[in-house]
Amino acid sequence: MGSLVSEVIENDDNFSFASNTSVSDFLKNLRGNKQLPLEVAIPLTLANVIIFVTGLVGNISVCVVITRHPALHTATNYYLFNLAVSDLTLLIFGLPNDVTLYWHQYPWIFGESFCKIRALMSEMATYVSVLTIVAFSTERYLAICYPLYLHTMSGFQRALWIIGCLWIVALISAIPFSIYSTVDYLTYPPDSDNILEESAFCAIMAQPTNLPLGEISFILFFLVPMGIIGVQYTRMALKISNQTRIIGKSLHGSVHRGSCRRHQSNASIIRMLFAVVIGFFLCWAPFHAQRLLFLYGRNLSFYYELNAWMFYITGIFYYFSCTLNPILYNLMSNRYRSAFKEILCGLKRNHVLLRSSTLRETRRPSKNRNRSDNFEQQCKALNTVIDEVTEECNFQIAHFGPINKMISNTTFCKPMPVEGDVV
Repeated sequence: MGSLVSEVIENDDNFSFASNTSVSDFLKNLRGNKQLPLEVAIPLTLANVIIFVTGLVGNISVCVVITRHPALHTATNYYLFNLAVSDLTLLIFGLPNDVTLYWHQYPWIFGESFCKIRALMSEMATYVSVLTIVAFSTERYLAICYPLYLHTMSGFQRALWIIGCLWIVALISAIPFSIYSTVDYLTYPPDSDNILEESAFCAIMAQPTNLPLGEISFILFFLVPMGIIGVQYTRMALKISNQTRIIGKSLHGSVHRGSCRRHQSNASIIRMLFAVVIGFFLCWAPFHAQRLLFLYGRNLSFYYELNAWMFYITGIFYYFSCTLNPILYNLMSNRYRSAFKEILCGLKRNHVLLRSSTLRETRRPSKNRNRSDNFEQQCKALNTVIDEVTEECNFQIAHFGPINKMISNTTFCKPMPVEGDVV
């Protein structure tokens, strides 16, 4: 996010310097007020503090939950982990600076280097977020629309490799913003060599004519990704709808249980990821609209009033996107909700079993548990592959009823019982 000060600076042609103009009046005319009015600054600060705290807690919890729970070690969750990291980066490098500007817009006191680093990290984090959303949407698109093709590409190393590439692309794309971000100083009197230290301000003071940064950012990191995601989710919705119809008709309802479970899992995951995409769009569309207004709407008679309000509102939505995803995970995923409760309460399940003597379950030996967990993970992976292949076969050769029924009634891998388990 920028500041209204930079817009005041670019429209200083109407200010005529008089020899008796004081330094404070000079700065106020060219830089604007040092702080926002209290009736604006206080609500904005409170809202941003809430967003900052909930965003930190929520995204750190996402990282801890995914790290600690083996059942969440999937390619999609790796992307969600990366999305949480990018949101944390944006919160840490962007939000505190914007809150500071509500109360102290100038002079900038952190130096030229931090001015450029802040611009680089904030812009890079935003690009990583949108690229990550495109990546996990593509992941689910291939899994649902081309399951056999995805199987030949599967593996966590692929997800990690893609995530690494996302950060490299985002870093390269954000470098121009860092280059053009600078600490600007005014001279007093004007056209003199006397630099006014009190006027220091960090921003992109002039848009490069040969490199339209705002337009490129809007097209490559909002318009194009939203178009790609829109096509993908439309095709996924049609595919799932078609699968639902086939499952309802195939073999008079005797389709194997694995296929049904796989279909329900796909539908549940798509609903959650689609909610993430919608939340991203609603939070980021106003931000890009304000950028475009700044670039193309300054000739409007009501520009300054409209832009001021849009600047405040889009700032809230801009950072609220960083705290929204953990909320969506808890609302739409039972697995995430249970895991979040463990993290937020500071309790692990085995600790609860130790302390609660009234519970009927007994604590399981760690050696057996570890052996069983490894075995169950192998079983789940094998059954997942079998379900994917079998499901695809059912849709392609559904008329071979006896073959499908034989496959569906076969248990390929059964979890090893653990001492203390209720079987």
